[in-house]
This record gives sequence, C-alpha cells and structure tokens, in this order.
Amino acid sequence: MLNNQLKGFAVLTFACLGVTACGGSDNKKDEDTSKTDTYVQFYNASAGSTATALKIGDKTYESVNYADAMPRFTSTPGVSAVEVMGKDASNKDISLYKEDIDLKTATDHFFVLHGDFASPSLLNINYSRTELDKQNAEADKSKMQLLIAHTAMNAPAYDAYIAKADQSFADAVMLGSVSYGEVSTPQILDTGDYKVYLAPAGTTNVSYTTASINFKTKVPYKLILRESFGASDAKISLDSVDSTTNVRNHVALESSVDFRVFNGLATHNVDVKVVSNKQEALFSNVAPFGVTAYQGAEFNDFGVSVFDHTSQAKLLDNVLITLNQDDIKTIFIYEQTTEEGSQVKAMEMKQTQTPSPYSFKFDIVSFADKSNLTLYFLKANDTIETAAYKISAVNPTAPQSLVVPKGEYSIKVIAVENGTKTVVYASEMMDFNNEDNVTMVLNKDASTSFGYNLVKL
Repeated sequence: MLNNQLKGFAVLTFACLGVTACGGSDNKKDEDTSKTDTYVQFYNASAGSTATALKIGDKTYESVNYADAMPRFTSTPGVSAVEVMGKDASNKDISLYKEDIDLKTATDHFFVLHGDFASPSLLNINYSRTELDKQNAEADKSKMQLLIAHTAMNAPAYDAYIAKADQSFADAVMLGSVSYGEVSTPQILDTGDYKVYLAPAGTTNVSYTTASINFKTKVPYKLILRESFGASDAKISLDSVDSTTNVRNHVALESSVDFRVFNGLATHNVDVKVVSNKQEALFSNVAPFGVTAYQGAEFNDFGVSVFDHTSQAKLLDNVLITLNQDDIKTIFIYEQTTEEGSQVKAMEMKQTQTPSPYSFKFDIVSFADKSNLTLYFLKANDTIETAAYKISAVNPTAPQSLVVPKGEYSIKVIAVENGTKTVVYASEMMDFNNEDNVTMVLNKDASTSFGYNLVKL
C-alpha cells in the first residue's frame, strides 16, 4: 500500500502558471531570485537531432546535443520570439521551431525541444519559485523542488513515484502521471537522497527503478523521461537536470545488457565463454575477424575465457569485464606481440546507437602492430592532402572516434616512419549514407595484399 505522504518530509504542490506546462529551474544565483527578471533554460530531447540552440529575439545561445542542457540565464520579461535553431545537411543554420512567448516576470521557463527532428515541438515548462525560496529562508528548512516531463515519443504513459533512498516502493508517493508531451505539477520536498520509480499508468507494476539520486541543492530539479538507445527493451531513460549543464542520467536497475564478441585472432576459430555468478554465455566457433550477433544478459561482472575451437586449448583465462545496466558492448579478442612473445588478450568497448540525421559516428579500433597511424576519409576526388576528415594518432588498443558527414568515402590508413609515408590499408569507396554509428577494426592479416585488413562490425 502506497503512503499518501512521504515519511519524514513534507510535500507541497503548486498549480501551473502555464504557457504549456509546469516546471522547475535552478542556479547558483537562485538564492537572490529577482522580482523583475525572467529566467530561461533549454534542454534538447529531440532524438536524432543535430546540436540545437535556443534563440530569443536576436540573441542565439550555446548549442546543445541530444540529452544535454544549457545553463539557466536571465532574460528580459515580455513577449519575445522564441526560436530553436539547428543545422541542415550542409551544416547551415535552420529554424526548427518558432513561437512568440510571453516570458513572465519572476518566472522560470524551462524549454524542452522534443519529437521528430523534422517537425519538433517545444515544451514551455514555467513556474514561480517564490514558495521554495520562502521555505528555504527558514533556518531549519532545506527544500528542493521536483517534477517529471515525458518526452519519449514511442513510450506509453507512466506514473512516477518517489521515496527516500533508504525506503522501499511501499513508502513512495506519486510524483505525477504523465503521457508523452506532459509535465507533472512540481512538488517541494526535503533535500536528500531518493529513488524514482516508474510504472505503467494506472498500475503499481514498477518497471523502472533508479539507483539513489542525490537532490542535495535547494533548487528545482527536472526529471526528463526521454528516448534511449541502450539495451533496455523499454527504450527509455531518465535524466535529471539542475540549472547548469550538469545532466545526470539514471538508468533503470531492471535494464539488461547486450554484448557481442569480435575475434581478432588470424589463426584461430575460437569458443568464447562469458560467465558471471548468475549466468553463462557461449559464443561457439567464431571465425578469424568474425563478429557474433548481440546477446542479452543481466548486468554483472563477467569472466571471459577463450578456447581454440578445434583443440579446446585455453588461450585466455577469466579476464574480467563489467557490463552495466543498459550497456551495449563489444568484447574484442586479440593478440598482442611483445619482445617476450605473443599473448591473447581481451578488451571491451561501449557501442553507441544514437541516431543522427546528417552524420555518423565512426569508431576505429586498431590491433595492428604499428603506432601513430592516420586514418583518412576520402571523397571521390580527394587525396590525403585534401581530405577534410581524418583521425590522427591511431594506436593499438586505444579506440578513437570522429563524427563524419554521411556520404561515400574510401578509407586510407597511413603510417609515417623515418619521414616516409606508407599505405597500411586502402579500401574501395564505401557508402555511409544510411549509417548512424560505425565501428571498424584494423588487424594484421598476412592473407591480404597490404598485410592488414579493416573489418566493419
């Protein structure tokens, strides 16, 4: 049975002042909130967007990527043209959304861009924090304010509950019930450590539980339910936003993990056992330079052991990796050669699945026996001297990333030794127009004309 009030602290709710919804805000300057200013903050919840920037009147503020926020700032009260700017395929500024909005005196406006990047919407979460400041002016009070907004387009409605971190769901109270595009009424609570629970609307069947969240500052916090691109089947995630750029992500403790195996051993088909104290996964007969399909598991610490598929000789014994909630990772099996000889090793890398409209994120992992390589992305008429995009200092077992415009490229990997440039690898033209996230692995491979290969996972 859920309690109607949290034990040990008071709850106070407010009516919306409302342009679109109710909300919260914060800042180091909050303790001296002016009665003549208005306050503005912006958060980007439009999955698959470019970096976006808030524009008020003629002033454009800093750009923020998906699931990021800009800090709270003061603005002039009154009706203003509020616009959100993004980028087109040519990286030119475009207007994504525009509306004349009354920025009210002594009010916080927390703007949230959400929905499809091609035609997004803007939540104007606005409120006065007078009561919060009034309570915190009392010597024995330490209060914060909290709300939740739902911006995950494909997610159902949820009831959000909150309880002290050392209590259970039975002690929780409802923070609010929200469908897509809705915001709860803010509540004033004691500062401290809490857990947040989400259940399908109208039920108490909790499907999302956060770890302990520290709401320690005497300011408003905003919880943003947004789309996620991790391993969770629900494809949602929960962020908390204060008045700064500090956006904290709180994954569900119930979330699973996805992982796969890449075999970088040129001369072994391998069996790979991935074992925790609760479960075991076997990837059988993984071919040289082959990658398996993803497999789901519960979060845990795992030991990775590798066996030659034919002889069952153990090549690697119980190397520790950690798979946390909502992680998507690749486990790389590779061979490292030193003066003492060769040794089979394993490493892990987190994989990104976030979409992007005009660019793709390129990850390069090298297991080649060369250091300080440069990888070039070449258009049809490019040379390495005219290529606009390159990754420098590619070194063994040190992954690097670069965001590159979508399109067709050939990839060329160059080494420089004693002032002489040599081609380590050169590909044919490759189509990256429909890619959002690409991982490629450079390996030593005596069977190729270059002596190396570049494998796309």
